[in-house]
Amino acid sequence: MIVSVGLLHAVCLHFYPKEQLDPWRISDFYPLSMFKLRVPAPSQLALVPLMALLFHRIRALFASRTATNILLTIAVGVSWLLLSNLLQGVRHGIDYPTASVGTGGFEYYDDAILIKGALWFLARFNDIQFELLEHSRTHPPGPVLLYYVLHHALGSPSVISIAVATLSLGLALPYLRRGLVLLLGSEPPGAVLLYALMPALVIYGIAVVDAVIAALFLATLVEFLDEERRASPWLAALWLTLSLCFTFAALFLVPVLGGFEIVRRRRMARSLMVFGAAAFLLWLLWFTTGFDWLESFRRASAIENDKGFLLFANPRGYLWYRLGAIAEILIFFTPFMAALACRGLGKLRREHPDAFALTWLGPAALGLMLLAGMLKIGEAARVCIFIVPYLLLPAFVSWRDLDEVGRMRTMGHVHGWSTLMQLLGFYFW
Repeated sequence: MIVSVGLLHAVCLHFYPKEQLDPWRISDFYPLSMFKLRVPAPSQLALVPLMALLFHRIRALFASRTATNILLTIAVGVSWLLLSNLLQGVRHGIDYPTASVGTGGFEYYDDAILIKGALWFLARFNDIQFELLEHSRTHPPGPVLLYYVLHHALGSPSVISIAVATLSLGLALPYLRRGLVLLLGSEPPGAVLLYALMPALVIYGIAVVDAVIAALFLATLVEFLDEERRASPWLAALWLTLSLCFTFAALFLVPVLGGFEIVRRRRMARSLMVFGAAAFLLWLLWFTTGFDWLESFRRASAIENDKGFLLFANPRGYLWYRLGAIAEILIFFTPFMAALACRGLGKLRREHPDAFALTWLGPAALGLMLLAGMLKIGEAARVCIFIVPYLLLPAFVSWRDLDEVGRMRTMGHVHGWSTLMQLLGFYFW
């Protein structure tokens, strides 16, 4: 992986000078779209032995058990995210990702502390969308409203960061466990905690709303798959609506859910029910508050593509941003889990056809997003946290076949990769 990324870096910069590839100077190394090389402080380095000792005890506990208490798993996951981000220091690891810096700011939080109220914001969102800050104007109002609620409830940006981590893992981990039971028959030992230790979650899970969005996507998928409970289609519609209110990228779920039902169930009734209910809820939101989702989507598209379709406006940028996004996702997925995933694909296809269908439907839907020009510089890893569960399905099949020592060793490799990334880089806007 290191050799491949190095070659990609060299070839790209040979054809596309750095000042053109990254005009905002937010990355020190393509294909990492937001990366600043740093030298950790002695106090941060001193945390590493403590983390290694704690991790040794944690992995021994989880690698041998098939169903550890979910509340304990969430508590361990959130605590580990907090400890890992302290490798960046309190200011840059906990506070900055929420509050950012500068006179005007550019994150959702900076808009959230200025709005007059939730209903006020919803009613006027379409009118003020172009006046909002960089991230807020290209997303639906959900992220700003989340930070508005957390700001008034908690106040401190650092506490808000921890609350975001708790919210994202508190929603994602129970649904991940349920999804693994539905798709693989049972949760492989330690699999749910391993998800929380992946670099994408460790680096971005504590203070980035994309982690909450990934949890909403996962909740939508699992409720859609769960045909044992009557309420599942309506819960899937509710989670889908919330996803659409947080990001327009939630349209990713449409080909995944619809494609899964066509490929595996040879019907469309359930997906049409979920999509129809979600459309009705968005219409109801417009009728009661005045927020027009379709109009906000149109305006966000105009902002993102102010020079037209990226392939025509910037062909070289289109190519290198696509390749960079794929490479960045794989870097955050780690070479260890990528190797397990490759090894488990054949068995997944033979023994778990539903899971195998999702393993290619998820990346295929993401591929359509990339072809459409989505994801430019500074976006891939944090935005694409939602693809991690799809990539992990074949890896978990191989993971389950390992003995306890093998699982502990692999978990240690993933932890080491995440720790090294935290120590050597700064990844936030």
